[in-house]
Amino acid sequence: MNYKISIITVCYNCVKDITLTIESVLNQKYSNIQYIIIDGGSTDGTIDIINKYKDKIDIIISEPDQGIFDAMNKGLKYATGDWVNFMNAGDRFYDDSVLQFLFQSTSYINIGVLYGSTFSNGTIRKPKELGFLKYGGIMACHQSIFYNRLICGNELFYKTKHKFYGDIELTRRLYLRNIEFQKVSIVISSFQGGGFSSQISNKARWAKFDYLYQNLGFKGILYGFWGKILTMI
Repeated sequence: MNYKISIITVCYNCVKDITLTIESVLNQKYSNIQYIIIDGGSTDGTIDIINKYKDKIDIIISEPDQGIFDAMNKGLKYATGDWVNFMNAGDRFYDDSVLQFLFQSTSYINIGVLYGSTFSNGTIRKPKELGFLKYGGIMACHQSIFYNRLICGNELFYKTKHKFYGDIELTRRLYLRNIEFQKVSIVISSFQGGGFSSQISNKARWAKFDYLYQNLGFKGILYGFWGKILTMI
């Protein structure tokens, strides 16, 4: 298969990190890539660095947005690939052969979501069980997930009610819609950590449980509390 892969990078005032991410995408040995950068109107020189690579980037948008998930939705509107991955500023593919290994000669019939391991803080984090989605978590880092645009269809969008947990809500929603998931055996991304979505606050907790309720009703709230207990055992 010669799948077209849309890689979307969302960024804002990340002048120290953006080069690493851009070069990680551009250095992939797989050639059928659409690269999209959605910048939130950076003022620190980020857009100057992006423009150095503009002849190799398919779409560059730099304008204010309503938060990271609004920016991700903008990227999805421009995506034309068979598969979509979000590799945001500061994160990168684990090596230059990731896309080649995943898509060069493999056909994913009826698969809506691909996911694999992540390198973070010096260790390889293997995916959790898919059922972890029901308890308020996610089975893999967002950077290590690919979404099939055709199979996910109109469900492939991020809710923007909250500034947190939109990636988990999307992935859980696809799981509950019986979209088929497939785990792959490789390390897909290197995750820097410490990003906006990883922050823990009362707003983040509210987003988690509100989205659990939206996805699963009152059962989702119970699952969320049970998930917190399990992580303490």
